[in-house]
Amino acid sequence: MSSALMDQLGAAAALLLDRGGWTMAALFALSVAALMAAIVSVLRLAALRPFQDPASGHGAAASLAAHLRRRLLRGDDRALVAEEAALLARGYLRQARTGFRLLELIVTTAPLLGLLGTVLGMIDAFQAMQSSGEAVKPADLAGGIWEALITTAAGMVIALLALALHALLDALVDRFRFRLEVAATEALETEPEPPHAVTEPAKAEAARQAAAQ
Repeated sequence: MSSALMDQLGAAAALLLDRGGWTMAALFALSVAALMAAIVSVLRLAALRPFQDPASGHGAAASLAAHLRRRLLRGDDRALVAEEAALLARGYLRQARTGFRLLELIVTTAPLLGLLGTVLGMIDAFQAMQSSGEAVKPADLAGGIWEALITTAAGMVIALLALALHALLDALVDRFRFRLEVAATEALETEPEPPHAVTEPAKAEAARQAAAQ
């Protein structure tokens, strides 16, 4: 059953490529590029562990917060640390948005390329009718127009799919941006405690034990 379905899909794809010409082949390449861009974007975003709880110590948000706390613990200026936080967050977001420019380009280019294929197909159809020297039949005219419109439909479908992928990935990046902002804000607003710091209760307990001895 699956082999028969694959054969039908292959035959349909071959028919579209044959009717659509080189523009259909270019649109097919754009669809593959859109899928690959989306996969790369998902992998790069997943590598940052964007939705990991910062308290767990894993993920980009936790790494950012830990770095800022170390800078504040060294006594660095808080304004400079805030600027560095913005730069680091921008770098994380740039990595998370890998492939977005390609998806945006495909959203814009695919419909125009499909329209170009339609225009070229219409030109070929009318030239063939003119060179035939016979009375043009409505069926022949409709067949030529139908074949020419295939590329426009394919371009719009590819653009819609690329737009949907871009919107989904952009929503994930927005959530990641919010987590980075929360982690950086908490790290900058919290007074850092030096490691192995002795608190007042611990000092009181130590003095009580020394007096008992």
